[in-house]
Amino acid sequence: MKRLLNMIVVFMLFLALMACTSAPVNMDSVSNQQTAPNKSQSNGKKVLFVGRDSGGDAIVSKRLKEVHGLEVTVISDKEVSPEKANGYTLIYVSESVNSGKIRDNFVKAAVPVIYAEPQSTSDTGMTITDGYGKLDAGNVAKTIQIKDSKHQLAAGLQNQVDVYKDNGKMGYATPGSEAIVVATVPNDDQKATIFAYEKGVKNAKDQPVLAREVFFYLFNGEEINQTESGWKLFDAAVRWTVGKK
Repeated sequence: MKRLLNMIVVFMLFLALMACTSAPVNMDSVSNQQTAPNKSQSNGKKVLFVGRDSGGDAIVSKRLKEVHGLEVTVISDKEVSPEKANGYTLIYVSESVNSGKIRDNFVKAAVPVIYAEPQSTSDTGMTITDGYGKLDAGNVAKTIQIKDSKHQLAAGLQNQVDVYKDNGKMGYATPGSEAIVVATVPNDDQKATIFAYEKGVKNAKDQPVLAREVFFYLFNGEEINQTESGWKLFDAAVRWTVGKK
């Protein structure tokens, strides 16, 4: 009997020792880990990225994933067709593409589009024929003039804003009368660097716009040259185009 009692005491001491040395489980912490959102995790919305999967395009693609939570599918300009737009929340057309392969493929897709290729604006009706171009370092392409600081696309910025750290290449176009002109080349209102069409208005070719469209000045290769203000404007363009506040 005494031996049995000794065994029970030893067993109870063993259990007490194990309880003392084990770290307590914080259930609130576990719950937070399970429910905390992952910024890079897709929110169910997808973007069709027309461009390359390397270089400056890769920087933009990464931002769409990590900052905006979009699932990104990259295709080349050779793969573009109207059917490619099906199932996507947003289309981004990089300046790296051949505009001759983009043409008006997405105009009737009823999917919001951001165009960074200025030559595409003529084919899509965002501008009149030849109403586009680019500035380069020789034109001191570093600064833009905010024209509509109250619009969401202006990202709260005002007056002249340096969107590049150093002079670089920047796209522009001359929008139609119903476009929202957010920013232009300083002292030249005909050269818009950021402008947009709301769904339902008429474009420069007097055609109805089926989904929101934005032109954004960013040239391929200048992504590493973008300032914080430049990226704020980019993020604002993405949010507005897909309908986020």
